[in-house]
Amino acid sequence: MLDTRGLIAREYRRLSDRKGGRSVEDQGLDNEAAAEEQEWTLGEPYVDDGRSASRYARRRRDDFDRLVADLQTGPTGRESAFGADILMLWESSRGSRQVGEWVSFIELCEQKRVRIWVTTHERLYDPANGRDRKALIDDAVDSEYESYKTHRRLVRTAPKEAKRGRPYGQAPYGLRPVYDPMTGKLRTWEADPTPAGTTTTAGRDQAVRELFEILAAGHTPADAQRAFAERGYLNASGRPFGREQLRAMALRHAYAGLRFYKGTAYKGAWDGLVSEPVFWAVHGVLTASDRATSPGGELLHTVTAVLTCGRCGKLMGPRYETGRPAAYRCAACGLKIQMDGVDELLIGTREDPGALLAYLARPDVYEQLRKPATDDPALREVQSELARARAERDQLERSTGDTPAEVRLLAASLTRKETRIRELEARERELLLPAAVLSLLQPERDVWDSWTAAPVRSRRMVARLILGPGYLGRPCVTPSPHGGRHQPPAADRIEWRHHAEPESMTPHPS
Repeated sequence: MLDTRGLIAREYRRLSDRKGGRSVEDQGLDNEAAAEEQEWTLGEPYVDDGRSASRYARRRRDDFDRLVADLQTGPTGRESAFGADILMLWESSRGSRQVGEWVSFIELCEQKRVRIWVTTHERLYDPANGRDRKALIDDAVDSEYESYKTHRRLVRTAPKEAKRGRPYGQAPYGLRPVYDPMTGKLRTWEADPTPAGTTTTAGRDQAVRELFEILAAGHTPADAQRAFAERGYLNASGRPFGREQLRAMALRHAYAGLRFYKGTAYKGAWDGLVSEPVFWAVHGVLTASDRATSPGGELLHTVTAVLTCGRCGKLMGPRYETGRPAAYRCAACGLKIQMDGVDELLIGTREDPGALLAYLARPDVYEQLRKPATDDPALREVQSELARARAERDQLERSTGDTPAEVRLLAASLTRKETRIRELEARERELLLPAAVLSLLQPERDVWDSWTAAPVRSRRMVARLILGPGYLGRPCVTPSPHGGRHQPPAADRIEWRHHAEPESMTPHPS
């Protein structure tokens, strides 16, 4: 038997599911004991924790890629960045559960004269030996087939588990897993009181609730990022939250106690951290198409929520071109109008208010707009159903049919969903938007002060109502009678339309 004492070995440890299997730490202890018994010097390990090696994996194995790259840097394993003679695996499936990938890796080890030790086999394999090579490949075939059976089992059970509201995957920040003490299987999730940072006693669950409070009040994810930084909240990696990370968190259905699966939200088996109406209201705002923002994530323009192209009926977004005045432009047909004139006409200044602010400053407007308060249960129910309907509509729009019958069915479902959304939007305008306007009409306070102090999202909500069919009418931009820089005043190009929005009108994607 070949004497291998005094050789150098390095490990590759991997674990797919941190809740089951031999942990990477335990794998390391077993490998270390084997290396000591074989009298090998053990180098730095490669570790992929929580990474699958099957063909169905969605995340790359960073350290496996580094292992391959290191092996490729020299003529032999000892002379390469790998720097060893032996690769240690706790079991052969730790390397790969894909036959093609595993065969390529075995060939690479053969080229670099690196042998493979499998701790559970208590055996050293030489890729250059035909029998050893066959044994390693047979293991990969078996592992790939086991992965296939597991995948098919999950595919069959996933819809049933979703309808039952069973949690799946890693618990999101602010929630923690609860396991069955007898079986060790995941049973549900619960609020996670773990401190949200090193300088605060607030729990992670409270941080999530505060995120929704900030966004529901009309502020942006950028505002939430600043607030979280001030309060010392840290993410699961121990770093400050980013704006996009907070936005992604606010779109997690799990926080409302919902299990989301392929476009449908089911009631979950756990209690949410926020109510469904609050979640759907925030979800609707964050996924709205008329969100023109700055690089920092702040909403910029109030009138992009209402300014409509008179030619094709779509909302107009901001347009900035070097050497040209800023403008609002229709993305569909290219119709443009200078921004300053529109803002002056609709918003104006404290001394010379535009149409919207002048309306809000009228002495009789308070009584005209008095409606149920925003905490009205009927309003909350409508908002929740509306946000859910919009999410389902968006999912239908992304769906494709494989047959003509499926395409027709999707089209009919989309038409019904659009009709329901228009009905709910009309009801929401009756219940919510007047109350939103009243929040700006505070006694003993100038309307301009209230307006400038309000978040842009709240201003857009007010503009969407007052500059709509039920009140001043929707401002629609008509084509200019002539081209060039010298355009007619905005007042001459805007028509105030009081009829309902056409079915073809969709938000501007900016």
